[in-house]
Amino acid sequence: DISKIWGLHEDEVERLVPYIQIQQNSYTPYEKKEYPKTTYTPSTVDINESDTTAWIALPFIGSKLAQRIITFRTKLGGFNSIEQVAETFGLPDSTFQKIKPRLTLKNSAVNTMNINTATLEELKAHPYLRYKIGNAIFQYRLQHGDYKSVTDLKKLMLVTDEIYNKAAPYLRVN
Repeated sequence: DISKIWGLHEDEVERLVPYIQIQQNSYTPYEKKEYPKTTYTPSTVDINESDTTAWIALPFIGSKLAQRIITFRTKLGGFNSIEQVAETFGLPDSTFQKIKPRLTLKNSAVNTMNINTATLEELKAHPYLRYKIGNAIFQYRLQHGDYKSVTDLKKLMLVTDEIYNKAAPYLRVN
């Protein structure tokens, strides 16, 4: 093999060969090593406690969408069901269906608003009430006095059963 070295002449090879010693190594074939299989468990997100980094860890959720979800949660006063996440502006239903199995709700306690003391600005800032319904709640209170219970909102023509069922967990009288 030494004679194959480029630039080494035959006479130099013959002079060097007596000084070369090659020890025989016992060749051991490659041993197949078994590695333990790691199982990937997808992270779950508590919809009322998580921050933007937890949301971004979910598939198809970027920083903008994560921020929108948290902003919507803040305006609502907290989520009381996982399905409410789907109401976030700009969140496609296909994306929600993909992340839904990884969403959890450990604490469904939400911040409530007293409809007898809330200002018009506070009422209209709530995503389920907005200006029309918030104004109707406010005006009814001015004309008829304080509400006795949250179910009194059903007396307002603008408050449908759907709106009432969505907004009722966020409202209180006391």
